[in-house]
Amino acid sequence: MSSDDETKAKVEQLKAEGNELHSKGNYAAARLKYSEAIKLHGENAILYANRAAAYIAQRQYLDAAKDAQRAVEIDPAYSKAWARLAKSTFELRVWRPSINAWKKALETLPSADLTAQQQQLKQQYEEGLKQAEAELQKNESKTMEQHNLRSIPADQRPWIRALAMEDVLTSNAVLNTSAWVIMNAYKDFSEGVRYMKEIKKTDTGIHGNMNALQLIINGLLRDDRVFHMDSEDWLDKLQLQVQFEVTANEGWAEGGPETVKEEAVKRLKEKGWKAIRGALGATIRAWFLRAYFAHRSGSSISLALQSYNNILDVLDWGSRTWHDVPTSDRGVIFQKTYIRAIRRLKMDAYLGALKEAEVDSEYNVEDLMELANQIVDETTKNAPKEGDNDEGPLDKGAWYSFYVYPVADAHATLGAIFMQQGLSAKQAGDKAEMESMLAAASKFYKKAAEMYPPDDENFALYLKVAFEAEYHLGKPLSETLPLCKRIRDSLPGILKIWEMSPSDKLTRHIPDIDRFEQRAYTGLLEKKYTLETPSSEVRLN
Repeated sequence: MSSDDETKAKVEQLKAEGNELHSKGNYAAARLKYSEAIKLHGENAILYANRAAAYIAQRQYLDAAKDAQRAVEIDPAYSKAWARLAKSTFELRVWRPSINAWKKALETLPSADLTAQQQQLKQQYEEGLKQAEAELQKNESKTMEQHNLRSIPADQRPWIRALAMEDVLTSNAVLNTSAWVIMNAYKDFSEGVRYMKEIKKTDTGIHGNMNALQLIINGLLRDDRVFHMDSEDWLDKLQLQVQFEVTANEGWAEGGPETVKEEAVKRLKEKGWKAIRGALGATIRAWFLRAYFAHRSGSSISLALQSYNNILDVLDWGSRTWHDVPTSDRGVIFQKTYIRAIRRLKMDAYLGALKEAEVDSEYNVEDLMELANQIVDETTKNAPKEGDNDEGPLDKGAWYSFYVYPVADAHATLGAIFMQQGLSAKQAGDKAEMESMLAAASKFYKKAAEMYPPDDENFALYLKVAFEAEYHLGKPLSETLPLCKRIRDSLPGILKIWEMSPSDKLTRHIPDIDRFEQRAYTGLLEKKYTLETPSSEVRLN
């Protein structure tokens, strides 16, 4: 037997061994056999197509696409190679090349007198083509329309979807989910709103429930994404409720922190804890609502920050002054978790103010960084200890609301600061500063994402911003494409709850990832890029 014959025999043997291993589900070993055969015969389309099949089985779609591409270059009439190219590009979400490959696969089949096997292949190819065309149409028809509450069906809002999951989560003892957070936020918020709607103004005065504001604000402090107004008179009712509770509790309708602190001490001596607890609680809640609406409406971030500062002035003072007084006397507003939640919202407002600030603004990066680090340090220092009941029992979701989310958002805030500094340095041509700041931005955004449950929209959002930092850094595709995949893989779990989120974070940010992946993988398949190509060479949006 000649050496050529021996080589051919060895190739056939390796191919047969690979096929057998593949049929048994041992795809990694099968791939190695095909690779050995390819070393002996590098112009064999079947070997490349078979190795592509092994890669597909292992979900290594880019490698599969490269092998299938090589197979059709060697033998353009090989239908299975075209089908594997179509399948792998479909899984890479590169729809047009997938469609073209499915069409080529169909073209290579006989036009008539098909065998049973060819008929089966034709059906598979037609189904694959149909799916790829549907995905392309879906992708091209995506809009950036925001999901405001008027356009979101009531039964599809995140808190309602979370409530529908409660029994299953309970029976399976699932805790690592954002469902508990938004669900319990909604329970507090909706109960408070229900009480608020009962308020009546008559000739004899205002009559209502004294717990409405406490419940509404508790819901917002747990997760303020729960906020929504479901009636035309919602704000009118809220204003009346504030008036009612401040008046009934003899709160401070006028004056600032110094007035409240001075008079609170006097009133405590005269009337005791029950009177002062109600007065302070009603006043702080009225100030909070002023801050919250000024911030979220965008009407005046400066007013929001002033109000948050007033609240924290009184709360920090009270928690120091009455540190040894039980919560049952001084009230929940002096709990560390309550103060931390207020500080978290202030941080968000300050970040917004800084983004809008002009040169020589009263807002500066150093103060925001100090605030973010303060939240991280204070939360870490005051992690709940067994037997410590002063902060109240931790229900499902409270751990995230008051211990995890504040720290995660502080990390994201630091990431936002470094991101802006990195982009400014890039624009100024300061490469060293750019690289340092963008690397820090990526690091902090990833830390923030990792702290959120994997089914929270912020998990995907923060990873996406980390991706943006690495994109501007010029990280190679070998590093950014896996990050894109991680974001995409998280979406099914996230969409179960947050698909109709009023924040619209997903519809504003995720399409960038889709487009980037499609352009990157198309470039890789066309050999325009390699995995070492800087990501910044691929157009992002």
